[in-house]
Amino acid sequence: MLHPENIEQVCSLEPDFVGYIFYRESKRYVGKEPDPAIFRIPPQGTGKVGVFVNEKISVVRRIFESCQLDLAQLHGNESPEYCMSLVESGIPVIKAIDPGSVTSKGNIADYVELVRYFLFDTQGEGYGGTGRQFNWDLLDRFSIPFPFLLSGGIGPGDGDAIGKIGHEWLFGIDVNSRFELSPGMKDVKQLEGFIKEIRK
Repeated sequence: MLHPENIEQVCSLEPDFVGYIFYRESKRYVGKEPDPAIFRIPPQGTGKVGVFVNEKISVVRRIFESCQLDLAQLHGNESPEYCMSLVESGIPVIKAIDPGSVTSKGNIADYVELVRYFLFDTQGEGYGGTGRQFNWDLLDRFSIPFPFLLSGGIGPGDGDAIGKIGHEWLFGIDVNSRFELSPGMKDVKQLEGFIKEIRK
C-alpha cells in the first residue's frame, strides 16, 4: 500500500496484514525514501508485511527495523540459507512459491523449518504477481502440514469458490490488483464485501 488515507480506510476493515512493496520494478514500489507515516497507521493486530525480491539481506534487515515491519515476504529466488539468515535476525518470513512446486515436496520441505507461511502465487516471466489465477486443483497435492496463503488474481467474485476449497492448511487469502482502483490504491468497498464473505 502507498497512500495514508487509503491505508487508514483499509485498516478499518481489520485485515490480518497489509503489504508494502520494496521491489523497485513494481508499480507499487513505496519509493527509495517512503513516508514514515504509512508504516505507523496499521493498528496493533494488523501485521505489516514488507515484500522483497532478491534483495540484499543487509537491506532487508535495515528496512525491517526502520519501518517496524512484522514479516518479510520473499518473491524472488531466495534460498533456504537466505531465509535462515533472516530468521536468525528475528525476521519472520513468508516465502512465495510456484504452485507447480507443490508436486515436488523436496523443494518445499527445505523451507518448512525456516518460514512462517508459504504463499502460492501465479508465476510469470518476471517477479511478483501476475494478476492471474492458477489452477487451484494443484492445492490438493500439497500435503505438507504447513500453513499457506492463496494468492494470484483473486477478485471480488471469488469468495464462494474459495470457501469450497476446504484445504486444512489454507491459512489466508492474499489480494491485490483486482481490488485496486489504480496501482497501490485499494477499492475499500469491494474489499469490505469480500472480507465479510471470506470470514463467514
